Amino acid sequence: MSELSNPQEILEDLLEKLGFEATCEYSSENNTIEITTEDHAILIGKRGENLRALQYIFNVLRRYALPESEFVAIDVAGYKKERLEKVQKIAEEAVEEVLETGQPKTLPSMNSFERRQVHMVLAENPDIITESIGQEPHRTIVIKKRD
Repeated sequence: MSELSNPQEILEDLLEKLGFEATCEYSSENNTIEITTEDHAILIGKRGENLRALQYIFNVLRRYALPESEFVAIDVAGYKKERLEKVQKIAEEAVEEVLETGQPKTLPSMNSFERRQVHMVLAENPDIITESIGQEPHRTIVIKKRD
């Protein structure tokens, strides 16, 4: 396997060039790389902005070298998993409130990936509907009781 086809090596090299000491673990099962570093707060950034930028740059570099390569998700210290769990909990609590009061509930601002996850999870509930509103970076979801 060449270095260019190994996502873990590409990311470790990129992080080293950016001045970070980190180890990366690639999972081919879900096509993700988990970064372990003492600099996790810097790599994650405010509301995950640095992590999204790193993931974007990594995937652009990889596709430049290997045009047929697939998208690889990157996480740092379990941030994305933890954040998604938090977002899903907020959404579930909002659904309970909407069903109890009958009033729409607006969730806090979320990035597109988080909104998509909320829409997908809540689409399984036949009693509610979801709608994205607003403009980036303040785009959010409104949960409403289905008529």
